[in-house]
Amino acid sequence: MPEKKVTAAAIAGAVVTIVVWILRLSHIDVPAEVAAAATTLLSAVAGYLAPHTHRPDLEPPAAAQPPPATR
Repeated sequence: MPEKKVTAAAIAGAVVTIVVWILRLSHIDVPAEVAAAATTLLSAVAGYLAPHTHRPDLEPPAAAQPPPATR
């Protein structure tokens, strides 16, 4: 399963691309620099706000018992 943060950022980038395309179809000129900045900002925000994916396979092993004390 992909990381939720990566998925959210990718979807945000696609959404901005589609919105810019629709704006251009509506004869609203969006400079390439503005489209790129909007994609970067929205992707960063979406990635930041998305929850972490729980990955139990990456958890550290349970702490081992300490060795017995020697006298």
